[in-house]
Amino acid sequence: VSVLTGIIKISLKTFLECVRLRSFGRYGLQQIQVDCQYLQLYLWRFVSDENLVHFLLDEIVASTAHRCLDPVTMEQSVIEVICERG
Repeated sequence: VSVLTGIIKISLKTFLECVRLRSFGRYGLQQIQVDCQYLQLYLWRFVSDENLVHFLLDEIVASTAHRCLDPVTMEQSVIEVICERG
């Protein structure tokens, strides 16, 4: 589990840095919201510190919103429905 935790941590930090280097539109932000929710649903099984995953995914969404030209977020209920069907 510790090896997987390290790999996931590095991957999420890289994802966060990539987000910080880009600009996003409304739909880019909403796609990142869905992606992070999906990852949050399934990544916790593979890490020893679940809070780390939640923190990094929240940072990714917050950074995306900060870098968004038209920050209109999707409702949490809609995101959950999309992730349940995926």
